[in-house]
Amino acid sequence: MVIEKEIYRIEREKFISNPVEAVCDPRIKAHCLDPYQDHPKGCPNWNYKSGCPPHVPYFPDVYSTTVHIAAVRFNFGDYLENKKAIHPDWTERALRNPRHWQNHLRSELHRFLEEELPKRQEITGDVLFNPEAMGVNLFATCQKVGIELEHTPTHYVYNIALIARPNLIK
Repeated sequence: MVIEKEIYRIEREKFISNPVEAVCDPRIKAHCLDPYQDHPKGCPNWNYKSGCPPHVPYFPDVYSTTVHIAAVRFNFGDYLENKKAIHPDWTERALRNPRHWQNHLRSELHRFLEEELPKRQEITGDVLFNPEAMGVNLFATCQKVGIELEHTPTHYVYNIALIARPNLIK
């Protein structure tokens, strides 16, 4: 019998990139208002959650645009196959529901950074888990280090954070 804990056996890769220039555009924040399934007005955190737009500043106004990308890559294709075997009657939407896997990746990225950053003294700055809210185009930024993010994942999903140094106060 296959059990739910099989998620822990799915392939993952954790890494921190070399420095890369973040691609920023203040219009990225507006994508939070794009409608999606069951949310015709976009993300319900807009103008509600403190770390979300419009409450956050534009990234280059606060941070250097030279950043490190920290990520956990998760084999989503294998995960979907495993989930289908466990729940053959589920719809595709139910199988892909991020509530089933997103928190696993989020906590794994947090643990990875807690362990890895003290060993890497050359990497300093704030760890930002929601840089899109500040206008960072993660698709374009990640592409610079060979990470191809998929809008509707079929192969891999990533949980990503940026490590960025605050701008010097003038």
